[in-house]
Amino acid sequence: MTTTEKLETYIKAELGDAALYKELSKIAPNDEDRKLLMEFSADELSHANEFKRIYTMLTRKNFNPEIKTPVISDSYKNVLRERVLDESGDFRKYGEQYLQENVNIMLKDAYYRARTDENVHALRLLYMISK
Repeated sequence: MTTTEKLETYIKAELGDAALYKELSKIAPNDEDRKLLMEFSADELSHANEFKRIYTMLTRKNFNPEIKTPVISDSYKNVLRERVLDESGDFRKYGEQYLQENVNIMLKDAYYRARTDENVHALRLLYMISK
């Protein structure tokens, strides 16, 4: 997979995650969870925007995929459990990309920031589940 193909995949995933957290915040059982989920959504949107900037820099094209509003069909806690696995998987994925990127320092930095946030999300999701 080329760098631009990876970026397209990551942009779509980060935008999808941002939308999911926004929707999940609407059914959160308390203000603390709602606030955390909105922070996660903002983080994911920030990752997507950073990847978009790098994509545009590399290709001289914009990439703005349409993301449908997710429908939450499982229980709140089950979705949180699924998100722990997704976020920890993203932590690993972006960590591997960080280690492999030796050409583009902006992209390397973006992978590092995304990796860090994904780990924080996984840990905070575990906190939310344990309450």
